[in-house]
Amino acid sequence: MYLNIWQLEVICQGFANHLFNMKTRFHYLNFNFIIADFISKLNVGLLRKLRFIRIAKTKIIIRLLRILYKQGVIRAFRIENNFISVYFKFRSGQPIGKFKLVSRPGKRVYWGLKKLLKNFNVSNFSGFYILSNQYGLVTSNYCLLSARSGGEVIMKIEI
Repeated sequence: MYLNIWQLEVICQGFANHLFNMKTRFHYLNFNFIIADFISKLNVGLLRKLRFIRIAKTKIIIRLLRILYKQGVIRAFRIENNFISVYFKFRSGQPIGKFKLVSRPGKRVYWGLKKLLKNFNVSNFSGFYILSNQYGLVTSNYCLLSARSGGEVIMKIEI
């Protein structure tokens, strides 16, 4: 099948519009949808026991990765042009950490200080939560010990 120049130009223009629509759709994604996508990629990478994964670069993902690195859940992360490489940490062949999204766009979850204390005292939980409050993205340990405040619970990390 032979195409003339006009037909080829129409096909290429349609493909370029499709790529542009995909690119602009990504910029308007919901805050929690970006985090949900990030968590699912982390969990898939851990289940497949990959050494590292590459994810799209956003400011919120960089903040989350800094917290995960400081808490010792991931080994390292490297920021490249448009991507971030996340390197996993393993102990005796098993991955460290399990990630779960708590607050969703349809159901926001806000915990005060009493709810945080109750969650850590009642359950035998060996991990932490990442919360969003007036101090930015912080861990539940920081909220309990230093800030003495609650906030929106973004994700749960089990170690």
